[in-house]
Amino acid sequence: MSADFRSVRKILWEDWDPIGCGVPVDEYDDYVPQVLRLLIERKPREMVAAYLRVTAAETIGCPVSDEKLAKVVDQLMALCGDDGGTHS
Repeated sequence: MSADFRSVRKILWEDWDPIGCGVPVDEYDDYVPQVLRLLIERKPREMVAAYLRVTAAETIGCPVSDEKLAKVVDQLMALCGDDGGTHS
């Protein structure tokens, strides 16, 4: 699988979902381009995690657990065939 808008959107909506409560499928679309950019540029997983952590906690106001965040970042990194190592 490769990283594209639809695959990132699916992971953010199904697995990251800081709001929960059955939000619309397009609820997190504003965050997909930045996540996609980080993936395409092969940024380290820590940068992807940091972006999602800050977005959930500060922008959305609904922090996610470290465990959930790690799972989501693993899924996102796998879209690019990344084993979770650090790339810059």
